[in-house]
Amino acid sequence: MFQKMKHLLILLGCFFFWTHSKEVSIPFHISQVIHVIEEIENKLLVSSAVKITELLRKIGKQDNAYYQHLLGDVLVSDAELSFLTKEQTEFLKYVMQHEVKSTSEYGVVLTRDGTSVATSPLILGLAAGLKRQTNMPLSVINQDLAGTVDNILSATLTKDLGLSYLLSHINQSTAALGSHGCWNNISYPNVFTLLEVSPSFTDAFVNGGFDGVILGNYLSENKDHALKISSVMREYYNENGQTGQAQLKSNFRRQNFAHFIRNYDMREQVKNSLYLYKHLSQDPVFQPSDNNIIDLISEKDMEEFQRVYLECPAIIPRCMWEAKPFIGTPTPLKLPLGFVYIHHTYEPSKPCRTFPECAADMRSMQRFHQEDRGWQDIGYNFVVGSDGYLYEGRGWLIQGAHTKGNNEKGYGVSFIGDYTSALPESFALELVKESFLKCAVKGLNIVSNFTIHGHRQLVNTSCPGEKLYQLIKTWPGFKEVH
Repeated sequence: MFQKMKHLLILLGCFFFWTHSKEVSIPFHISQVIHVIEEIENKLLVSSAVKITELLRKIGKQDNAYYQHLLGDVLVSDAELSFLTKEQTEFLKYVMQHEVKSTSEYGVVLTRDGTSVATSPLILGLAAGLKRQTNMPLSVINQDLAGTVDNILSATLTKDLGLSYLLSHINQSTAALGSHGCWNNISYPNVFTLLEVSPSFTDAFVNGGFDGVILGNYLSENKDHALKISSVMREYYNENGQTGQAQLKSNFRRQNFAHFIRNYDMREQVKNSLYLYKHLSQDPVFQPSDNNIIDLISEKDMEEFQRVYLECPAIIPRCMWEAKPFIGTPTPLKLPLGFVYIHHTYEPSKPCRTFPECAADMRSMQRFHQEDRGWQDIGYNFVVGSDGYLYEGRGWLIQGAHTKGNNEKGYGVSFIGDYTSALPESFALELVKESFLKCAVKGLNIVSNFTIHGHRQLVNTSCPGEKLYQLIKTWPGFKEVH
């Protein structure tokens, strides 16, 4: 019930934002982080990426025994950052210290692809990549401990993932995986509010951790190239659109992270990171009498993490494309559904390849559907961009207006563009065929023996375009209408 109420509030536009006590006028955007890092590189004439990450770790206070063991000591002084303005210093302190209080999340920045990232796990991943150790033995800190950790995973994700699940098991009613959120202003972001009370392991933290692992691994494989941190980040968080899934771009972080961990036992990495953290910290979650508490981490926990963040597609929420409120009262869907209806938008006729383009297309379609057609909202449940993301229309829980006479039976999923004589990008097709459909089944939103139809099979239309229609006829689940 709470999840349904939360979704209804989102559709109705009922958001409340809290201001943060720190007065920082610099917008919390990844471009500003890159700009300040570049200024440090230029002012200090620093050719060592290691020193840059040490400076950032010092500002963020990531120099406790745990991080020293994984990344080495911080060997820089405050004097080396004296040229920064007070505002720049406060900005870096803010973005390098991740914290969640109720529905307010701090230490998060907006990226050019429309997603948000926690900066600290990103920088820690870069630092770990520059001092990469894939098999750090636990016996170094305690001879009774077996096993190893990869310092890049321990510094970014696995310790925090493990702590979140431990707290969830201890408290029983607390969720382990957190929420996504919304910025108060997309053009000038400075307040980030979660959609519900959340643990610290939020979507933004996971994004930052994924990016830290991916970029850290890239640095570890290119140690001889004297790469600048600012240059690596600028290329990764580019705004020039996407042309392929294999690219080292933030839009494909889920696919690239999944590729990175394909040969890892994530449960072992999480548990070993917790053993390491337990012996190097004074965290009260580890009671002296609870020697086996780490064994609470289960395969089921790791399966949930994998389903939510690796098998399911990343979805840009309504607030990020600046949707207008739903008009009237939404009609809830009765789940699980039996059908998925494939569409193309036709207009807009061109694929959108960047977040600004796709967000503008979403607003344009919503305006047309609400103002010209008199509908309550954008008709589709989900829309597929050519930027690597799905966009939330009416979402998982609310009946759409996409396939006349059948809206209550299935989800309407539309590809932005005209696919009469061309196909969407291969990664956009895979996003629906491989990620969305499997995610919907595992999330109990559609039945396992679901049926796929093209819009034209049920309504007198050419939608979803001849070329796309012929392709979806080859997808598992497609059926003819008799």
